[in-house]
Amino acid sequence: MNKEAVKVEIKKIIIVAIFLIGIILILDRVGAEQTYKIAERKISIPIFVYHNIVDDKSEIEYDYMQTTKAKFEEQIIGLKLLGYHFITYDDLIAYKNGEKALSKRSCLITFDDGLKGVYTNAFPIIQKYDVPITAFIINNNMETDLTLSWKEAKEMEESGLVTIASHSMDHVKFDTLSVEEAVKNVNKSYEQIEEKLGKKVQNKIFTYPCGVAKEEQILALEKEGFVQNLTDNKINSSKTLDLSRLHRDYPLNENIIMIMLKMKYREWKYQESI
Repeated sequence: MNKEAVKVEIKKIIIVAIFLIGIILILDRVGAEQTYKIAERKISIPIFVYHNIVDDKSEIEYDYMQTTKAKFEEQIIGLKLLGYHFITYDDLIAYKNGEKALSKRSCLITFDDGLKGVYTNAFPIIQKYDVPITAFIINNNMETDLTLSWKEAKEMEESGLVTIASHSMDHVKFDTLSVEEAVKNVNKSYEQIEEKLGKKVQNKIFTYPCGVAKEEQILALEKEGFVQNLTDNKINSSKTLDLSRLHRDYPLNENIIMIMLKMKYREWKYQESI
């Protein structure tokens, strides 16, 4: 078989594979409107993490740091078409407490670092599709050309679609801090968030800078009542849902089929723990 014939056969295989994957995803969508309380059915709950949403590919320096607004919108549309329901941390907490039922296809959208593209590029898209998000800000980095202003943060918060949460005061790696320093850092961050937004935060969510934390810090912040995010590309399952150790995953600039394939792979890889 010559090279051209091989290429044709490979293309055929790829087309068939994509078609079959599409069929599987569509079939898996069946029942997506049905909701379940935490004890009723085991479901996986992905939390997607982005950093900045930029205008075009020329602005992408690192795939995990910048996503184009066209790709972000494409991913949102894709998730919706596959039957995903976009939920908030408040929803997740209520679900964990047995107070709320969730669809078997529920997910969260989060942004780290409080970068300007969240306001200029992501915000119009989430308004268009009515998608709630959580933006984790670094207090000491606010009010620059590259980051959100407090005015922008408050505007987004008041839309009802955006929750402003803490990514620490200064993006210090928490494994360099004592437990006392870690707790003080997060509490100070939320004191300022409440002051700037003019409201009391009921459910306080914290994301560790660089996903790094000591076990004793996690336990101390859990005792203080904080919901905590790690960033480790693992899956959250209703069976083992731990609000002090929530897993998050990067969608990057992938198409929806690749995102779903990665999710299914992780469900298989970590099936013993979920």
